[in-house]
Amino acid sequence: MQPRGSWLIIATMVASIVVYLVPLPFDWRWFRPELPLMVLFYWVLALPQRVGVFSAMSLGLVLDLLDGIAVGAIAAGSSVGALVILLNYQRLRQFDALQQTFVIGLILAVVLIVVERLQNLLGFSSDGLQFLYSIPLSMLLWIPLRNLLRSFRRYYEVA
Repeated sequence: MQPRGSWLIIATMVASIVVYLVPLPFDWRWFRPELPLMVLFYWVLALPQRVGVFSAMSLGLVLDLLDGIAVGAIAAGSSVGALVILLNYQRLRQFDALQQTFVIGLILAVVLIVVERLQNLLGFSSDGLQFLYSIPLSMLLWIPLRNLLRSFRRYYEVA
């Protein structure tokens, strides 16, 4: 069977990057949800045979360049997150929405910690644990985002 709907996967990732880049007041930057990572994690969970570590690395490099941080930091973190999901996708699919939300929150925390530690190794200091402030809002958005992407996947018959 020929894979269909690659355009939808790319379009949702590009749309999440565009929403992620919307300017926010300076004090709110720590609370911006991690939409590109959550969209990536949804596609890795839904289609592990098509979206994986290479896709995570590609998206991470784009985010590295757009955020202006050390090139490869988000790429490494998102690759680790995608690998964790790939190794456990059958189990994660069986979880109910609340359990999935907490697991996605933990994976996002791991990704952000990897990114922060890599930046610290390169000499960019941080202000404490503020980089983790986006996780609660991202967790709140996981269920609506998952349901929206699932409806797109079913409507366009992405396989």
